[in-house]
Amino acid sequence: MIKINKSDSIIDIIIKINNCKQKEVVLDFPFWHPILHNYTSLKILRNKAWAKDLILITKDKTAINIGKSLWIKYSEMWDIDLLEYNYTFLEYFKYLVKRYITEFKQIFWNKTPNIIFEYQKKYSANNSKIGFFLLWLIISLLMFIFIFYFAVNKTYIYITPEISIKTKSENFVFREADSLELVNNEVIKLTKISKIVYLTEQFWTTWIKEDNLKRSKWKVTFYNELEEPVLLIKNTRLENDDAILFTTDSDVSIPEAKITATWWIIPGKVDINITSQIKDSKWKIVWSNANIWAWVHLKLPGLKENKDKIYAKTIQEIKWWDDNVQKILSKEDINNAKKILEWKLKQLALNEIKIEIQNKNITNNITHEILWIDDMLIYSDFKVMWEDKLKEWTILDNFELSWTINITSYIYNTEKVLSKLSNTIKDSMIVDIEKLNLINNKSLRISDIIYKKNKPLEIKATAQVEAFFSLNFLNEKNNYIEKLKTTISWMDEEEAKKILLNSPKISDVEIVIRPFFITKISKILDNIEIKVVEK
Repeated sequence: MIKINKSDSIIDIIIKINNCKQKEVVLDFPFWHPILHNYTSLKILRNKAWAKDLILITKDKTAINIGKSLWIKYSEMWDIDLLEYNYTFLEYFKYLVKRYITEFKQIFWNKTPNIIFEYQKKYSANNSKIGFFLLWLIISLLMFIFIFYFAVNKTYIYITPEISIKTKSENFVFREADSLELVNNEVIKLTKISKIVYLTEQFWTTWIKEDNLKRSKWKVTFYNELEEPVLLIKNTRLENDDAILFTTDSDVSIPEAKITATWWIIPGKVDINITSQIKDSKWKIVWSNANIWAWVHLKLPGLKENKDKIYAKTIQEIKWWDDNVQKILSKEDINNAKKILEWKLKQLALNEIKIEIQNKNITNNITHEILWIDDMLIYSDFKVMWEDKLKEWTILDNFELSWTINITSYIYNTEKVLSKLSNTIKDSMIVDIEKLNLINNKSLRISDIIYKKNKPLEIKATAQVEAFFSLNFLNEKNNYIEKLKTTISWMDEEEAKKILLNSPKISDVEIVIRPFFITKISKILDNIEIKVVEK
């Protein structure tokens, strides 16, 4: 007997037939093999085994009918050991279920009426109720099957709603009032708050006294690869790869290059002294970076042509720069220090007033916040101290500046604004359809100013806040759920999942079907249970 695997093609089977040396070829096919229902495939197998008896083991009626027309013999030899050997657990389970269903039909649909009739006839004289007992037993069994396959078949769908973010707006009137003064409920009270902040900072001078500066200097060799001499005037700039600048101490004439008989170029060259500059090409003080090593390549940044033909190289180390130089206070240093100090002072003042507001909120159990509108954060009373003691061109390494500033702003109760905005959002919702998940209080902002007037300060402005909405799936008046159930009933699980995920109201779906071996959504809508999973 030749065992045929489920994955075997017709070519694999032919090879096994050819390798069989017995006169009788018995093919043991697995359950529901595709070749059994293919007339052409069976004919090919018959032709390949023409001199042998071809016997196929199967109970498939369709396969038997096809094979008989081709003079193929079939065997219905199905013993337990053979089944367990040839088929997987799932295939064997399917076979048993199919066999029991067939036997059940034969017994209860063909024999039961006769049995009941015989029993009824036999025991009617004795008033026996066994016929009725068997009838009710059959009815109970049918009811059990009906309940198992229809009533117990449940589908649980776990839906995560899609969250949509909407910006809601409303106009408010903000009016300045004393802390004890009462205002109309339709008006948001503004309270003035001020704070004076002081700051001292140390700054470094950036200019140096050039007169007593000892710069780096030494000789370099100039090279000329052109066929004509080159004249360089005094203070011609040279630059290394680190952007350090040097200048020539005098005019220099570099002789032309010589070309040998083999076309080898011998550049003309000449030695000359150079001196480092205080600042590099990026306008930064070079300090001791001007001390460079020997054989450093120097280019001429001022050349537009032949940059690779005219250049210089250091002969020895260029040194003598001294970092212990005298620094000079300049007007630029003072102005830059004032700009930096003003920016730091404003940041400090804003942080200080925020801390003060936060402490008051905790103490009084309130939620006040600065009214963030243009020109509502006022800085005044700037006072720079010790500036009169700073004299330009004074020899100084560093200096200090002190500055005071007064910050003024207006605060309001955010709870009152958020409460009104919340009522507006709820009034604008679609009843029984939308569900309000969250109002993001941190997103509260003042977007537009409609009008502004002073004495007393009054501002009409638009306040905005972000709200998170989702579809209210579980509301009884919302028929969206019933539409979903009707759409996906009796569908395959994967197909139903794709349809649900295509809905703009759903972000994620999980489907659980009971019992486990059923792969379709329940046909009964009441057996489809939808649950909402909030994330």
